[in-house]
Amino acid sequence: MSRKKIYVYNITLSNGELLKNIEMKGSLEWNLSGVAVNLAAVKDENGNSVVLNKYHIIKAELITIKK
Repeated sequence: MSRKKIYVYNITLSNGELLKNIEMKGSLEWNLSGVAVNLAAVKDENGNSVVLNKYHIIKAELITIKK
């Protein structure tokens, strides 16, 4: 897997909030793997930075992968 690819997700959080078109370098699984990794900085559809906590993610739907 290449971290140069941009993965785009729609993510539902535990508070019911839906984050659309969240972009990250590498897959969500890769970014939040490991015992010590709980947070991932990503960009929302407006280009704003958002920090995701893996324990608050209820659902992540992969929309597309950009090269």
